[in-house]
Amino acid sequence: MSNDNQGRGARTTSGNAPAGSAIAIVVTLVAVLLGFFILRRINDHGTTSTTKPTTADSTLNSGGSSTSAAATTTTGLVFTGTKVQVANASNSTGVAKSLTLDLAAKGFDTATATNATLSPKLAVSKVLYNSADANALPVANSVATVLGGIAVEATTAAPPVTGAKWAAGSGVIVLLGNDLAGKKLSEITPAAGGSSATSSSLATAAT
Repeated sequence: MSNDNQGRGARTTSGNAPAGSAIAIVVTLVAVLLGFFILRRINDHGTTSTTKPTTADSTLNSGGSSTSAAATTTTGLVFTGTKVQVANASNSTGVAKSLTLDLAAKGFDTATATNATLSPKLAVSKVLYNSADANALPVANSVATVLGGIAVEATTAAPPVTGAKWAAGSGVIVLLGNDLAGKKLSEITPAAGGSSATSSSLATAAT
């Protein structure tokens, strides 16, 4: 009887061994899967963090815009203060009005176009400014620069234009000669260093 009990006990113990091994395998697999998912979440989080724009990047981008804006406001040209009148002193017709429209589009305060009374006509354009107008010289220099650096002359006498007087609110006259007649501003290369003003009498300007 003693031998029979021992045999049954041995069979019971060996029968439970496979079940215990299966449980251990399942637990191991679950642990591996949990570890895999945890590592994946950590890696995903790290990747997101490294691709996020930094403050330095944002500052650099905004700085590019600021530089561009500054470049458009540091031309050194003076557009207002006195009106600019264009007088046709060339052999062409309708050119003074065309240049007036171009100067206005550029930003200059313009007066109605007119005709010059010079004879003969001018081969080379120039700018006259009223030296009695304190705002005239900077605008005259700016117009001359835009027109390729043409000469600038001062006068206090009656200008050589129809009516022999300055237009209302105008202290600058562009005497448009044959060299620039009919040309658009886009076809004229502005002077790099600006133009220098020189004083002269109206008689000299008219010759």
